[in-house]
Amino acid sequence: TLDNLPGVRENIFNTLLVYNASDRVSVDPAKVIRQALSKVLVYYSPFAGRLRKKENGDLEVECTGEGALFVEAMADTDLSVLGDLDDYSPSLEQLLFCLPPDTDIEDIHPLVVQVTRFTCGGFVVGVSFCHGICDGLGAGQFLIAMGEMARGEIKPSSEPIWKRELLNPEDPLYRFQYYHFRLIRPPSTFGKIVQGSLVITSETINCIKQCLREESKEFCSAFEVVSALAWIARTRALQIPHSENVKLIFAMDMRKLFNPPLLKGYYGNFVGTVCAMDNVKDLLSGSLLRVVRIIKKAKVSLNEHFTSTIVTPRSGADESINYENIVGFGDRRRLGFDEVDFGWGHADNVSLVQHGLKDVSVVQSYFLFIRPPKNNPDGIKILSFMPPL
Repeated sequence: TLDNLPGVRENIFNTLLVYNASDRVSVDPAKVIRQALSKVLVYYSPFAGRLRKKENGDLEVECTGEGALFVEAMADTDLSVLGDLDDYSPSLEQLLFCLPPDTDIEDIHPLVVQVTRFTCGGFVVGVSFCHGICDGLGAGQFLIAMGEMARGEIKPSSEPIWKRELLNPEDPLYRFQYYHFRLIRPPSTFGKIVQGSLVITSETINCIKQCLREESKEFCSAFEVVSALAWIARTRALQIPHSENVKLIFAMDMRKLFNPPLLKGYYGNFVGTVCAMDNVKDLLSGSLLRVVRIIKKAKVSLNEHFTSTIVTPRSGADESINYENIVGFGDRRRLGFDEVDFGWGHADNVSLVQHGLKDVSVVQSYFLFIRPPKNNPDGIKILSFMPPL
């Protein structure tokens, strides 16, 4: 059984791992990674299976052992054409095996890996995961294990655990006050998503955090500060009427909240969606500290009771989130993608590409926080994905 929450189960999230040229020019990275993939799938069998719909419409994965899809490609240029992957370009999608937007969910491979070699000797590993099977932490765990196989290890250092039967809800009712926005079906498409990026230095973030601490004596995380700033800036830029409400949603890992604790190595999807809401007028006229506190309060709401009620599908629900005035945030800095080593060292750069099936995005626009490239690792790199204004 998979995570069947609408907007999650069909979602495909893509990651690009960039490796610059090294002295291992005589070694074929595609061959090494393909062999490592075949070995690691023995321990992560759901990724080698196929998605199927049950009679009630829910998804499950049949562990058929058919294997993941592997693609080998060769570019007629060097890695410099990609830059730091700051902004979207059509060439990025060539680094992934992308299915047409109208592909049926049962025709999707749970895992697709593409290795693209460049003339300089560098290469890019593009990986597409089905979000219904794993979340970001699970994907990072899988890729680290695949790297270990590529470097000659016999088995993964972290034993993978797949026990979704432990995640049954004890009560179908929510037990706390939670901002639940109106649920409607979204339009079939929002047009092309525009991708951009921005790096905020550690010095800037720490300066803001220090000012807030002096004002309130409270600790504020970098995620809370940067999310609050971006929420305010986006709301002001869109000139949303002051009488309306705006909502910020973000995912949080729930592993530490579950009781009894999940076994180390669990790689299935286990994130909760948290919502913070505010009136536009109050958001724009209030202090930054006030907005940070709103985000903090939303994070606290994700308690154990909430965890035990949302990890399985909402029974009888055929709903999608209202997309109006909503922005999403995700923190990908600690998922382990930048630690993946296939024998060429850690990735020199990690980025994400927006591409998936229709009607699967949780929000129209969202921001993802990742680590900057290895050659300039300071601060937080923000990837933005938004429809054109």
